[in-house]
Amino acid sequence: MLSLSAVLIALPASYGLILLAWHILRHLLLVKHIGTQNLRLLQATRSRHDKIPGTAVVCGGGIAGLLTARVCHAHFKRVLLVEAEAWLSTEDARRVDGWKHLRTPRARLMQWNSLHSSQAFLFAGLENLFPNIEQECERSKIKVLPARPRFSISGAIWRPPPKNGLYKTMYTARHSLETFIRSALSRLLVHIDAWHDRRLVLDHDAYPDIEFAAGTVIDVLPDEADPSRLGKAVIRLDTGMVQEVPAALIADCTGPARAGAKWLARHRYGGALDSLKLCFDQKLRYSSMSFTASPEFMDRLEAVLPPDMRGDGPIITFMEDLTEESKVNGRGYFIIWRKDGNQIMTFAGHTGEVRFQPSNVEGLREYMRSMYQAVPIPDWLWRVLDLLEEIEDTALVSLLKVPATSYLQYYKARNLPSNFVALGDSVMTINPIFGEGCTKALRCAMALHTELLRAQRHPGGSLPPTFAQEFFAEERDKTEWLWDNTRVLDYGVPTTEPIPGESLSSGAGLRWYITWLQRLAPYDDHAGRVMYDTVTGFSSPIDALHPNLVAKVLWRGLVTG
Repeated sequence: MLSLSAVLIALPASYGLILLAWHILRHLLLVKHIGTQNLRLLQATRSRHDKIPGTAVVCGGGIAGLLTARVCHAHFKRVLLVEAEAWLSTEDARRVDGWKHLRTPRARLMQWNSLHSSQAFLFAGLENLFPNIEQECERSKIKVLPARPRFSISGAIWRPPPKNGLYKTMYTARHSLETFIRSALSRLLVHIDAWHDRRLVLDHDAYPDIEFAAGTVIDVLPDEADPSRLGKAVIRLDTGMVQEVPAALIADCTGPARAGAKWLARHRYGGALDSLKLCFDQKLRYSSMSFTASPEFMDRLEAVLPPDMRGDGPIITFMEDLTEESKVNGRGYFIIWRKDGNQIMTFAGHTGEVRFQPSNVEGLREYMRSMYQAVPIPDWLWRVLDLLEEIEDTALVSLLKVPATSYLQYYKARNLPSNFVALGDSVMTINPIFGEGCTKALRCAMALHTELLRAQRHPGGSLPPTFAQEFFAEERDKTEWLWDNTRVLDYGVPTTEPIPGESLSSGAGLRWYITWLQRLAPYDDHAGRVMYDTVTGFSSPIDALHPNLVAKVLWRGLVTG
């Protein structure tokens, strides 16, 4: 038998080995799935002499398309960004006061006028893609501040890290963010060293690497000399003219329309791509209200808020605790954030059809009262709603029923053309509640950048025949865990329609653990840090499973309740 002294020696040694293994695994997962160490690589670019001959055709100009064009600019001699809406190719789409596009119609973008949040990870990527970004944000009246989203679980606010441990982020509306990135991309492509006005629009004579075209890519054509790659993109311009553009790379950034899959099927590439699509529907419904305030009103609003909230972006980010009642009613979310250009945005969201979608301030009050509160909503928050009611006539209301989320698993496809890629929502859509859409788009762009850097080893200045296969494998590594994580949480909602063949009971144990971790986060620094890193985009897939934290969560969930 082991003596007591042997046990006392063995236990700390065993724990030390477990802790060491956790740290090693975490480092490996950060490299493989998060790419934090690769952020600085986004600054890398080929010399003009070494750039790949030909044109990279980027189909679609949302966030994913703009980031893809920026990455392609570092590697190809010419980039053509094709945008379906003609006004997106004009100077108006790159204006400094992007918040004024609040009421500008954007036919192909569901969230244009809805609350939109981006994680701090996106800002870290933009810092490496575009120079002087903080100065440009200041000119655009976009707040760049330490990220402090003020998440709460039914009113109990998660403990934030110390102030010196907060990541920087930008607080901007969706229409402002896209306008800002498009403007930054255009300015970058004017000869950077000759900047005298950082709001210069594209000057093709000075720096002819990129062009914006108003139109739609309607097809692709195989390379006549080498059918294993695509040779041309077929574009219908907004004038009605159809052009065939020789292409060194074709990137599908058409979003949920996933036009690229249709082009490939037409020419018998990729096999049965429809069989590689996963889809489930969490029945998400939400209401956004965008208020436009005067500087005087903002001063009055700031005076109502607690001192530590003044001058910040978020006011409240309320997530209802997962109880039996909230499951039946549809777990509720309530948010009020200050955005750029004196915009204040509210959000009320839930799953299912039991709750209503507010369309005025009184509706917001009623919605807040309907949610389970472990910690009562403070009086000052009701005064914030009273103030917003005074400017209710400025509000733009957006009521959305979010389509089912889906994932086209290109990495499983066979016989893909070697110079075809797809990024962002063209591959995967996820629950927008988690604010990870732009982070996902950035990680797709980072995967493309990584593979284009690796392709420099290929002789002849062209893409290797395995490029698409290797890209989709890298993209999977950087994004699939987002799909898996959000699916686990969405399956905790009884209204969710799961992937055919799966059950909502899948992941129940992990959901139980996450629920108790969220309940612990207002009272424990370690749990608060993990939740903070998760909602800002920097957490590894196993941060929540640190041995110390596992013990605390199990103790709280099983013993103390």
